[in-house]
Amino acid sequence: PLTLSHDETRLWDLATTRMRGTAFVPPLYPFFLAALRALLGDDVTRARIAGACLSLLSIVLVYLLAERHLGPGEGGAPAWISALLPGMVYFDGRLRCESLSVLLLLGFAALWTWPRRSEVRPVASAGVVLGLLCLARPEFLPLPLLLLAFGLFRREGVATLRRVAWLLPGALLVVLPWVARNHRVVGVWAPVSTNGGYNFWKSFNPETDGSQVPVSDFSLWDDLPESRFDAVGYAAGARYIAENPLRSLLLAPAKWGHLFGPERDYLSDLRRAHFPRRAPALDLAFALAQNLAWLLLLGGGLFALAGPARSPVKDFVLAVLLTLLLVHLVYFGDDRFHMPLAPLLAVALPEAWDGSLRPRGLVRILGLLLLAEAAFWVAITLRDLDRIGTLWGG
Repeated sequence: PLTLSHDETRLWDLATTRMRGTAFVPPLYPFFLAALRALLGDDVTRARIAGACLSLLSIVLVYLLAERHLGPGEGGAPAWISALLPGMVYFDGRLRCESLSVLLLLGFAALWTWPRRSEVRPVASAGVVLGLLCLARPEFLPLPLLLLAFGLFRREGVATLRRVAWLLPGALLVVLPWVARNHRVVGVWAPVSTNGGYNFWKSFNPETDGSQVPVSDFSLWDDLPESRFDAVGYAAGARYIAENPLRSLLLAPAKWGHLFGPERDYLSDLRRAHFPRRAPALDLAFALAQNLAWLLLLGGGLFALAGPARSPVKDFVLAVLLTLLLVHLVYFGDDRFHMPLAPLLAVALPEAWDGSLRPRGLVRILGLLLLAEAAFWVAITLRDLDRIGTLWGG
């Protein structure tokens, strides 16, 4: 990239100050950038390369998880798919938290699905990784509850309760000091960041379409101290829901549509000249490959998850999927928010072609959901045609 985007500039600046005086964004990635700057110097390119190298470890973890779920010798295809997925490759070059959060999620999955289920040390270590993950992506705070629900559904009972309980010390050891710091610096007991109410307001207001893109009127936040962000944002969002219950309800499928919808960040970066312009056909070809790859992975991955095979790894993937669905009923959906799920879908993907049978009713439901998502993609693409045309003409 030629220049940093607005969000990347903010993260780079927060790394410079070690988030002095603010808790608005999740802290782990700015502190990760601060560590890179301390080790490698004040060089954006070096930071990008170091961040991209995290994906080498992620590919190894995808291979490991696929071998656990599918059996020995079955990890190659998921690892290659994850390594070459255009959306993941694109984010590897950005100063965004995707590469780091994907690595932490896969690390948590590897420890949680440890083959010797009765061992305490891997689960306790998983708690520390979970705490770090939540400091990067707070939407995974509910994940332990979903893992508990799957364990109870599998009739593991007390064993599941014990394992989830062993997660808590490590997670709290990581998260609670930041909570105390937020109260000392900002004056509120924010678990991770103070932008929860702000994002809730962006999810329920007259301009939103289920994503954050159309929202332009931010006058509510003029001269508002950060200590009031959560209270004001949640109150404004709740007021909008009370006044517009039907539209608020209809926003739910729109949020999911945007969550799993087309990947538009690359085209947005091109339009804002963050990337050097190449031949327009080449630029648009990458965007097309990026979206086609995600569409195939989404469809094939969901079909694989509907298969009859069961393993702790597959239950983990389903728990992550449900976590994202539940969180984005409350908060808006955007295309990059599905990135942590992508390598986990790659882990499950080979089950889509292993010949296993699925109930016809389940296949019909899945087909209808995918058709609805495809229609949503078409609608978003048609809405963006003028922007795409500008890129082609540029």
